Amino acid sequence: IESRSGAYSQSCSECILLDEGATLQCYCKSTYAANSKNTTLNLEEHIANYDGHLLSNLTGSVTSIPADSSWPIPSDFEVQLQVSSLNNNCSTIGGYLTLNDPQDCYYLNLGVEYYWYAATTVNNLGWKIVAYHDSTCSGEAVGTFTPENVDTCLTFEDGVSGFAVIPLWNAD
Repeated sequence: IESRSGAYSQSCSECILLDEGATLQCYCKSTYAANSKNTTLNLEEHIANYDGHLLSNLTGSVTSIPADSSWPIPSDFEVQLQVSSLNNNCSTIGGYLTLNDPQDCYYLNLGVEYYWYAATTVNNLGWKIVAYHDSTCSGEAVGTFTPENVDTCLTFEDGVSGFAVIPLWNAD
């Protein structure tokens, strides 16, 4: 499968498992249409069980094994972040963001600098959402949403622009 960065979803689609799950076959687009083709990857050569964690060596040798998490894999991966830019409370929700995959840093790119000042989460079964004042998620975190504070309104005096979405379970 032709992706040096491991970002197959950006260049390959229509993936299926063959050989009882041992081989992944995808249709991968090329810069030149004539070079687009079906390509395969022998998963047994690149994915192995490391102390109970299924890890890939596609981007390099496995150098460390993540610590075991006490969080189970959630039955529902979607968590909703409800944000408000008015009144520093959650009585008027202005945006509903459905999140279901990890993000190192995410911000709402509306063409202008945008901050939200209050938010809550709904249906958080295993995510940590870390809020930052700036859109690059640098500096000190200004708040954290977890399953322990689901349905709780957190307020942010200086506003939030960027946030990270981190699974609490072993998502390796």
